[in-house]
Amino acid sequence: MSQATSRIMERKKFFTDGLKILGRDLWKSPVGKILDRRLNNFANLLAPEGLDHLLANLPDQTAGSAGYAGSEQSRIPHEFARPPGALPDSTDFDRACTRCGDCVIACPYGVIFTLGGASGPLIDPNSVACQLCADTPCITACDEGALNPLPPDSVPKFGQAGLVPGACLNEADNRKKISGRKKYCRECEKACPIPDVITYSKKKVPGFADHCTGCGQCIPACPAESVAIRVSIDYGES
Repeated sequence: MSQATSRIMERKKFFTDGLKILGRDLWKSPVGKILDRRLNNFANLLAPEGLDHLLANLPDQTAGSAGYAGSEQSRIPHEFARPPGALPDSTDFDRACTRCGDCVIACPYGVIFTLGGASGPLIDPNSVACQLCADTPCITACDEGALNPLPPDSVPKFGQAGLVPGACLNEADNRKKISGRKKYCRECEKACPIPDVITYSKKKVPGFADHCTGCGQCIPACPAESVAIRVSIDYGES
């Protein structure tokens, strides 16, 4: 290898390593976190390949960008919800929503996604929790009236959280399996953003009150090997 070639390779390695370090530092910075979320939002809008296995659950994916009324086109898979402020009637939502993607991009946490043109914006609280943003940027981004401002001091309702039978660490059978465990788990209660949603029975098993929003913030907080909480979605029936 010539000396000139060696220098070129060293220079390339210098710039490659330098870019990796700069990229890592940027990603860890406040600005980098914002960029990461924005890029995630664009990925949700433009290339939701990770959700391809769910496309078969949807009706016609080739419909135009407006005029989605009708029971067949308005159906969405039952495990998904609409974004905050969505019109409660699916036909009304389909008529109003133009599938522009503005709410997808506006979400600062990359929560909102689509499954192709006909699906419109969706949320899966069981996979990525809605953070219940006080300023509701997704609603502000919607100029078509498909997502409407929430009443004062209210929060969106996506569904109802509940325990997966036998999975909670506080259940008697699970406590017996964990030798030396003295404290009861309260991680779901700590993560819940709504007061008094989670209460505990005499046996310290959590229960979820009716005013649960179904946001899903308790799910990633659950330390059980098989997550013990699942949100049943209210919205999505045709």
